Amino acid sequence: MAQEQKPGGLKGALNKAGDMVGGMVGQASAATAGSHNSEAFVMNACVSDLYEVEAGRIAAQRARTDAARELGLMMVDHHTTATHQMQAALMSSEVTRVLPNLKPTTQLDNRREGMLKHLLEASDDDFDRTYLDQQRTAHQEAITLHKGYAENGDNPQLRSLAMGGLPMIERHLKAIERIGVH
Repeated sequence: MAQEQKPGGLKGALNKAGDMVGGMVGQASAATAGSHNSEAFVMNACVSDLYEVEAGRIAAQRARTDAARELGLMMVDHHTTATHQMQAALMSSEVTRVLPNLKPTTQLDNRREGMLKHLLEASDDDFDRTYLDQQRTAHQEAITLHKGYAENGDNPQLRSLAMGGLPMIERHLKAIERIGVH
């Protein structure tokens, strides 16, 4: 039990390993189904934004460094905007005409729920590293998803949304790498 309380303890190591494996699964999913199919793209993009907003809120409360806290606040702001942009795109005639039943996902998937759980379980000393590691993985996955759909997606309006969101996600990844707690 005492080992679980130490920064980098067994529980932290297992959580990090789980997040890494989940990230690999997410990358594979983003590179395949999400890069062509509108339903898969919308589901993955919405879940990604939901995760980013919730993780950002947690970071705004728990981060020990100003840089990680500010990153969390920026994620809440930017990914809330991305959520609104997705909702608007899904209500556009270009999408509703072809995909009338396509709705934004409003719940996290099990993988991202697990990531949030790991974030909440991180010790105070390990929190910023855990948050930044998760952010790096999540943004790499989001770049793969958006780039793939922008190039190969089956709906022009959603392809435009993916292309428009890509620079923001790439800027986020650069910001995460600049902070780089290791």
